[in-house]
Amino acid sequence: MDRFQDLPHDIALQCFIRVPFNQFHIIRSVCKAWKAEVHLPDLLRLRNSTGKAQSLVVLSQAKMNPAGNRKCLDVPVYRLVVFEPETGSWSEMPCLPEFENGLPLFCGMVAVGSDLVVMGGYDPRTRDCRSSVFIFDFLSSKWRRGADLPGGPRSFFGCAGDGDRTVFVAGGHDLEKNALKSVWVYDVAKDNWTQLPDMEKERDECEGLFHDGKFHVINGYPTNMHGQFHQSIEVFDTLARKWSESNSVLSETTNTPQLCIEGTDKKLYTCRANDVVMLEDDTWRSIARLPAEVANIAYLVSFFGHLLLIGTPKYGEPSNAYKMDLNKRVWTKVYVPVEYSGHIESGCCLII
Repeated sequence: MDRFQDLPHDIALQCFIRVPFNQFHIIRSVCKAWKAEVHLPDLLRLRNSTGKAQSLVVLSQAKMNPAGNRKCLDVPVYRLVVFEPETGSWSEMPCLPEFENGLPLFCGMVAVGSDLVVMGGYDPRTRDCRSSVFIFDFLSSKWRRGADLPGGPRSFFGCAGDGDRTVFVAGGHDLEKNALKSVWVYDVAKDNWTQLPDMEKERDECEGLFHDGKFHVINGYPTNMHGQFHQSIEVFDTLARKWSESNSVLSETTNTPQLCIEGTDKKLYTCRANDVVMLEDDTWRSIARLPAEVANIAYLVSFFGHLLLIGTPKYGEPSNAYKMDLNKRVWTKVYVPVEYSGHIESGCCLII
């Protein structure tokens, strides 16, 4: 079936790549052919190569007090929100199935293609540790249930995605507070978990980073040294399928490991002291000072040649946001509505 009657194939495709991401679920409902077209990998690749793709920053954020005093609720309730850096638009995502009372606390969040994968965390009502996996497809605007995290409930694990179809989960601790060194990989399309070789060290509260085709597990601590982080990195080569130790200065991000990110230029960025720094020749080099309004940093993410920084002047205050063009290295303040200024627990970025 043709996409549009009497329109040449190339012109019809140009129409599709211009559709805003939040309208794809409507396009899918027109007919089977359009539904199939929306899910073809070529469509997203063409949107990206022609500059029509959109960045979506997804955040686990505490709800603000409805009394309007610019404070979070006394008992924080988290929800998923989406920020569109190009338009400045903020919106709230549909509730996670089975979690109408709030997002699981300390859950893992990974972006894979047009999917958001939410894993584990603590039930906000019962405080039970969960093994559940949910996937939100931004092309259909629907949640689906994935295969549970294998090996029983684990929390405070490191996780990252390859951006295409794979999620890595490493370390954390079990229900008995035993630090783990086991690692699993999840194929989102197949809804299948596969165990990888164990890491050399137990790593509770470690951080995951996928960079240069490899999965990096940063820092963490073993069972008998609770809270005493060691500065070390293990790297899994996805081609050789083996682990190796790394002496990279990435381990120096101990205080803010979750802020070490890969930019769209494939370089690594993080925040140190009062600066944003870039890793160059295994040395952190300052590229800009941090804005004073985000001294207490909550989240750093990259999108299309920019960095987005969200934080507060001090703990407990409403969030502020700034974005920086990596070529000009100048900060621009981003408008944050009061209802979206709550505490941020985690986040990730999708390109659709």
